[in-house]
Amino acid sequence: MTTALIDLRTMAHDARGLEVTLSGELDLYTAEQVEPRLHELARAGHRNLILDLCGLSFCDSAGIDLFIRLNRRCRASGTRLLLCDVPAQVVKSMRVLGADRDLRLVVT
Repeated sequence: MTTALIDLRTMAHDARGLEVTLSGELDLYTAEQVEPRLHELARAGHRNLILDLCGLSFCDSAGIDLFIRLNRRCRASGTRLLLCDVPAQVVKSMRVLGADRDLRLVVT
């Protein structure tokens, strides 16, 4: 049995906010792994929480749901969530699910 892997790394912390990269596969199992850390970062008082998603090789509806919940947490704490370099397939899934209406996608 192969276990899907996800990697969460803090890349930069500056005046723009905190940049975090997610790479690997984001599914029900791995979303549960990274959710506590992402929620902790959302409450840390950064101006922006920037998630670089260029390294995602897979993201299902559980991952997209995680982004929606994280966005709500960020807004509640006065932080703006920005999703950067979102893979085309993930953008397509977000549009199908209507998540792109709530989430801020940044094209770089």
